[in-house]
Amino acid sequence: MRREASPRWPALHLVHSIVFDFDGVFTDNKVHVDQDGRESVTCNRGDGLGIDFLRAAQSKGWLKAEVFILSKETNPVVRARASKLRLKCESSVADKLTFLEGHLAARGGMQGGPFDGLIYLGNDLNDLPVMRRAGFSVAPADAHVRIKEVASVVLSRNGGEGFVREFVEQLLGVETMTVEEIDVLVRDC
Repeated sequence: MRREASPRWPALHLVHSIVFDFDGVFTDNKVHVDQDGRESVTCNRGDGLGIDFLRAAQSKGWLKAEVFILSKETNPVVRARASKLRLKCESSVADKLTFLEGHLAARGGMQGGPFDGLIYLGNDLNDLPVMRRAGFSVAPADAHVRIKEVASVVLSRNGGEGFVREFVEQLLGVETMTVEEIDVLVRDC
């Protein structure tokens, strides 16, 4: 079975954490506000299936990474979507770099520096400090220009429009899997 990503992506066994920003990554960075002030966002179901693929890769032992959402946003919609995706969520985090420094130090037991095995997905300037430190960083096509400058890779999809799914398929090397390998991956979703 295929267990390593394509050469431009980190080897799966070296990845200890995959951390997603929320707005502009899982969403198109827009917020809808109704007359009562309630906010809602739009997410892509294909991105949810991508998270299922990550979970399947974890269950097969292809990927041993911790996966979670890290958001500055305080809106409960972030936690609601994370819950639906069965992802851990850290929200209301203004300083993501300081949070991750503490989080990764507390986990310990990582080869190299604590940021070496981190993949971070972000789209805007508040993600810049983490993206500069992460071992590998990924940006959507519609990310801020400064984010695109530091990202290890900029994908073709916009945030909220299949970006997460594109990331997962690239990381897992789905494009080079046989039909049988894809069947095995999908079976556990």
